[in-house]
Amino acid sequence: MANDSRFLRLSRRSSLVLALALVAVVLPGRDDIKVIAQAATPCALVTTDDVKSLAVQTSVDASVARSFPPADYSSCRYAWGSGLNRYKLDVTVSEGSRMFTGIGPDGIKQGLLATVKPETADAVIPAVGDAAVFNADSPAYAYATAYIKGRIVQVHLDGLDARDKKDQVIALLKTAASRL
Repeated sequence: MANDSRFLRLSRRSSLVLALALVAVVLPGRDDIKVIAQAATPCALVTTDDVKSLAVQTSVDASVARSFPPADYSSCRYAWGSGLNRYKLDVTVSEGSRMFTGIGPDGIKQGLLATVKPETADAVIPAVGDAAVFNADSPAYAYATAYIKGRIVQVHLDGLDARDKKDQVIALLKTAASRL
């Protein structure tokens, strides 16, 4: 009998928690509550299987997801290799209007395209979102960024020859864009 009453208490607590969660999601007049599709998370936009194109002779560690809801920012990190052959790949998604406060969509696109430096590995990536670019700050740090559906999606690669993996980084950005 004592076990039955404990079960009923747990069941009531669980029901209460579920009810409060549902009320929080459907409160009328709340603009700050958003329902985001599962595919919008960075770990769903670029999966471990997708990353294997970069990590050809080694296994990829499990992804590590992070999010900062107040800033509409989330990320997913993959890592593989060791020593000089150690790589980190970060996929991030953020709200464009938060990342570029006070700048409209056209200004965001122009600002993104202006990051491409002539006579470098930097490049505009055609046919991805509203604007997309590849940048390499050094041989060991390269990233591709796209402005898509009001969001900034970035794929960052950190490793000894990251700049040389330009095509793979761009391919991962295109994969992420197709899933957003």
